[in-house]
Amino acid sequence: MASAPWNPTFETILQRCLPGLGKDGTPVADEPLEIYELDSLALIGIVSELESAFGISLTGQVVIPVRTLTAGQLWDIVSAAHPASPRPQDPSPWAIA
Repeated sequence: MASAPWNPTFETILQRCLPGLGKDGTPVADEPLEIYELDSLALIGIVSELESAFGISLTGQVVIPVRTLTAGQLWDIVSAAHPASPRPQDPSPWAIA
């Protein structure tokens, strides 16, 4: 069995905040979280917990409609917002060729 594409803290938050997932469930990365009873209020709770747990701000970052948001997409958003996440280096506009 392959491990989830996210860390255990992320999964624990989803387990705690998604009623349809349960405390031991693992969401499928590319299925809408709506199948685990995600609604706008649950998303607010999840975002708040993710921000606290990872020391990030997701303000304006979750722009995918609740009905189609997947765990994989949410993890990508969290990863991109985390200061320690690897990001491709953009070439400097002042680089001399």
